[in-house]
Amino acid sequence: MNKRALIKFFGDIYGTGYRFFIKQKAIELGLKGYCKLNDQEQIEVEVEGSKKAIDEFLVFVQKGVSPQADSNSFALELFDDLKGYVRMESDIV
Repeated sequence: MNKRALIKFFGDIYGTGYRFFIKQKAIELGLKGYCKLNDQEQIEVEVEGSKKAIDEFLVFVQKGVSPQADSNSFALELFDDLKGYVRMESDIV
């Protein structure tokens, strides 16, 4: 069964490499979606894929995405419906 997760990181997000690390981990796990800086200056991540991959991604998030960050503050929502993303995109290279 596939799932979708929406995660918003806030706090210490600038200069931490969050988007790079998030995109790399999502690709490694075969997740699809996006990672971007939103209008509220939060890093917004939406990924979908197998429940196992989502669970592993959430463990990664809970441990702390970036060693450069002083905090690991985030909000999480999980969904059963999918949006049909075809790749993992980011607003960075």
